[in-house]
Amino acid sequence: MRNLFSARTFRLSLGFLGVMLATSCGSWKPEISKNSPEYLYSQAKEAMAGAKYDKAISLTNDLQQKFPDSEYTTKARILRVVLLAALSSAYRDMAEAYLAGYEKPGANSGKLRGTAFDYYRKQKNAALGFSEACDYFLKDTSATKTYVLECNFPARQMAHNKRLDEVKEGGVLDGEQRRAAEEDEVWDGMLNTLSFFVGAAGDRPRAKKLLENGTKTMDRPEFIVRLGRTLLDNQKVFGRQTLNDVQLFRQFYDKALRCSELSQKLLKESPSAEVQTMADNLKGELAAMEKKGEKS
Repeated sequence: MRNLFSARTFRLSLGFLGVMLATSCGSWKPEISKNSPEYLYSQAKEAMAGAKYDKAISLTNDLQQKFPDSEYTTKARILRVVLLAALSSAYRDMAEAYLAGYEKPGANSGKLRGTAFDYYRKQKNAALGFSEACDYFLKDTSATKTYVLECNFPARQMAHNKRLDEVKEGGVLDGEQRRAAEEDEVWDGMLNTLSFFVGAAGDRPRAKKLLENGTKTMDRPEFIVRLGRTLLDNQKVFGRQTLNDVQLFRQFYDKALRCSELSQKLLKESPSAEVQTMADNLKGELAAMEKKGEKS
């Protein structure tokens, strides 16, 4: 009797073990190496989702340096473009708020102007990073017809940045208030930039809808036009009224022109009436600057 019980128990144990093995094998996934492009890319996306934008930018740089030919690095380059464009936009808005405050009468004008130019210099660094990130897409000779942006639209929506209203009226924020104002403006810049790159500028609910699955495929001509448009927007930080850097002002014009020319070429191969209008508008604005001698 004891032997029969033992045999039956043994068979049951084997059956239970088999079920456990089958279950675990069905759901088991290999651990991603921390020295792989897939891991670095997942960390960059995680940092971006957590609004740790400097960390996300640093991780996309690591990917470019260590795994330049990986498919994950190509995706990371898209994230890098969006991140740097968003930071540049936010720092520009901060600088303009402080310059508006500088124009108001009061005892804070010197400090406000100094802070404004601190933000213009921060914008310069982000703009230069963005410009460098564009190079890959201008030199891309592959058969790529689309690019994919992989990220989630931020759940938190930005209310009006009331702290900057005080600045615009000539007030000075303390260190904590200024950090909070900058954090809000960077968040707002990210919402604006994501909306712009997914083709829903000024319509955040639509942008959120377009990114509801965490991915947005962008036709290459459209993406290149958006790069050119953003380069031209960033060019302004190097103008006479701001940092007055003639060489960089001209450099951003030239790169925006390259984007314009490439987008027109790509549109001949893959026509789109909507993107063609965008490309023609960019081309027209560049031509007007050339005519007026405003490119440098």
